[in-house]
Order: sequence, then structure tokens, then C-alpha cells
Amino acid sequence: METIQEKQPGQLWTTWLLGACSLLLVAAVVAAPAQVYEASGQGLKLWWSIVFPALLPFLMLSEMLIASGFVHGLGVLLTPLMRTCFGLPGRSGWVLALGLTAGSPAAAEAARQLANQGELEERQVRLLTSTAHFCNPMTILLVIGAGFLHSPATGYLLLLVHWITGIATGMISVRLFGTKEKTVKQDTQAATPRGSVPRPSILQVLYTEIATARQRDGRSFGRLLGETVSNAVQTLMLTGGFIIFFAVMIRLLNVYLTPMAPMLLWPGLLEQHLGAYAAVRFLGEPHLQAATISAVLGWGGVSGWLQIVSMTRPADKGFTFAVTRLLHAGMAFLTALILWAPWQQLTSFAVPAYLELLPVQEEAIEGSLTRTLTLATAPFALLAVILGMLLTASLMIGWRNHRSSR
Repeated sequence: METIQEKQPGQLWTTWLLGACSLLLVAAVVAAPAQVYEASGQGLKLWWSIVFPALLPFLMLSEMLIASGFVHGLGVLLTPLMRTCFGLPGRSGWVLALGLTAGSPAAAEAARQLANQGELEERQVRLLTSTAHFCNPMTILLVIGAGFLHSPATGYLLLLVHWITGIATGMISVRLFGTKEKTVKQDTQAATPRGSVPRPSILQVLYTEIATARQRDGRSFGRLLGETVSNAVQTLMLTGGFIIFFAVMIRLLNVYLTPMAPMLLWPGLLEQHLGAYAAVRFLGEPHLQAATISAVLGWGGVSGWLQIVSMTRPADKGFTFAVTRLLHAGMAFLTALILWAPWQQLTSFAVPAYLELLPVQEEAIEGSLTRTLTLATAPFALLAVILGMLLTASLMIGWRNHRSSR
């Protein structure tokens, strides 16, 4: 009872603030029902036609591969890369590949699943969610590049900048927020002293890791499939709720609070999809459009921050994630400006054959994008390519470490 009374004074101001904000929000909705309805409809169409079909297969695939032990076996091969470059366990390499391919919140959900199985510490969860936070590449290439900008070449530039600066941000965040003591201790425990029993072969280690992980999970295929669908849909419903809510908030803020502010301000700060569309609408110079969109994608918006923090609590309360997002946004903005002119010269000879099939109207774009996103082979082929690149880099680092240890 004393503990409750001690907490009441501190919670009183929070309760009053939330109540006042709720009343103001309700009053704003009642005063402008037409604009709220239009904004919520735009957020719903964005989520249902683009985000939901793009992320659902990857969310299901992530949980099924973790439960089957595939991720644990892959982690054995990715251990040299993840420990050397990011100071993380090898199993987190799957989360990085998933983030590069499916984007958020699929990577954060995979990190949460590994943490629930006891595979990651809280510090590692914070670093991993910050490192593996990327926008879905299909969204960058199809929605922003081909749909919003009508320039597939610019879409590839945005994706290249997003990936390069995101990986660089992850490496920097390890130096800022990582603890070398734990990483060294982990590496020391993983090493086998000289003169002891010879290490098992790589195939034996792979089989042991996969079998142990599958036995630990213990779910039948039917139960696994049902829970996978349920968890994926629940995660996407959370994402859709954030998108719709912030679409309404952006409209109300522009109407009531800051009517004279730039129309790009609130979309860029609050939601990345809406921010990218606003950058195309309200910025005239192409290089400023590309740089601003890169910064918006690197930041991810308050909506993305709330989604990730809601999944990773209590391991991550959001500070590490917010700092890395700001760093990613700044690096992406500068990198896009630097690479704009060389990229235009490199792609000046390329003329997209399907440019006329993408009308300027947003409503006309939706059908084309929805049909394109139904091609399920492209995302999974991209996932295979990224995994192959990560495995190649990991094997090269492992070979170099093995030679240097002789």
C-alpha cells in the first residue's frame, strides 16, 4: 500500500496529461470529421495494399525458421561476421538478413523471438534491433521509386543509400553502446584451448544446433503454422493501427496546431511512408527529394519507434534505438546528396520501359503496385542473395581469423 501511495504523485501528472490530450484529440475529431475520415482512409489503403502483403510472408517465415532450428544453424556460419563487425551472436545474422529483406517490424519480431528463447541478452536485443532496422526494399523500389518518384533508378539509389548507411550505423552503434567485456568473454568461452579434445566438424555443430533448437521448441507443424499466422497477423494489425493513427494525427496537426508550418514537417517526423510521399509532393528539386526521403527512411518516424519499442520492451526502452535512427537519418541525407550526381551520370542511359504504365495519380498507382507485390518470387530471391552475401563475408572473415591465429 505504501508503494502505491508513493507512486501516485508521480503518476498523477501523467494521468492528467494523457487525459487532456485525449480530450483535445476527441474534440479535434468531432470538429473535422470529414478530414479525419479521409486521412484514416488513406492510412488504411497504404497499410492494406502495400504493408500487409509485403510483410506477412516474412513474418510467418521468420517464426517458422526459428522454430525449426534453421536460424540456429545459420548462426553457426555467420558467427565470424556478426562477432567481428557487430559484436553479436551468430544467430543474429538471420535477423540482419531479415531486416535487409523484409524491413521493420519483421526484424524486431525475430529479435524478440530469439530473446524469448533466451538466445540474446537485453544489451544484444538493443543493438540488434538498432542494427537490423531497415525499410522494406519493395517499398523503396516499387512504392517510392516507381510509384511516387516515377524513377526506378532513383529507387535503387535510395535502397543503396539506405542499406550502406544502415550497416554503417549498426557498426557505429556497437562502438557507442556495446560492451567489449561481454563480447570478449563470449568469444573466449566459444574458443577451444590448445591441447584439449579436437573441435567437432562444422557439420556436427550444425546438426547439434538445429536438433537442439527444434527439440527446445517442441511444437507440432500444425500448431506451429496456426500460431505463426496468428502472431504475424497480430503484429501487422499493430502496424496498421499505428499507420492509421498517425495519418489522422498528421492531418489534425496540420489543420489546427501548425497551419503555417511546412507540410513535410509532421509526416517526416511521425510516419515514414507518409513522410516519403510528402517529400515528393512538396519538394521540387529531385536531389532534395532523394536526400529528404533517405533521411525519412533512416529515421523511420515516431510511428516506427513506438512499434519497435512496444515489441522489444523491457529490453529496449527506446533511447538506443532513437539515437541510432537519428544517426542513420543524418548519414543517409549526406550520402544521398553526395551520390546523386554520380548516380545520375551512371544511369543516364537507362530508360524505364514501364514508365507510362505508372500514372501520376496515386489512386491509379495502387492497382499496379498491388499486382506487382503479388509476385512473391522477388522478395525471397532477394533474401537468398543477401544470405549468400552474408555467408560469403562470414566465411572470409573466419578464414582470415583462422590464419591469423596460427
